[in-house]
Amino acid sequence: MNTEYHTIDGATFTASSPTDLMNQLRAASFNPQADLVEYCLATARACKMQTGEAHRKWPPAALVDDMLASGLVTIPTQPNP
Repeated sequence: MNTEYHTIDGATFTASSPTDLMNQLRAASFNPQADLVEYCLATARACKMQTGEAHRKWPPAALVDDMLASGLVTIPTQPNP
C-alpha cells in the first residue's frame, strides 16, 4: 500500500515504505550523499538542527517516524465519508 507524505517545504511523495520514501527524498535532494545510510545520517543531523530534537539515524522507518512526530513530514488525513 502506498502512503502519501508531505514535506514542510510543500513537496509531496508517494511511497510504498519508509525506505522508499527516504530513497525518493535522497533522489530529490540537492545533496544526495553517497548512499542511503549516509543520506539518513545527514538527514537526521539536519532534522535535529531544525527542531532541536534528536532524530534516529537508522533504520529508515525510525527516521521517518521521528520526522512525522516532529512535523517535518506529514501524512494528510483522509476525510470521513
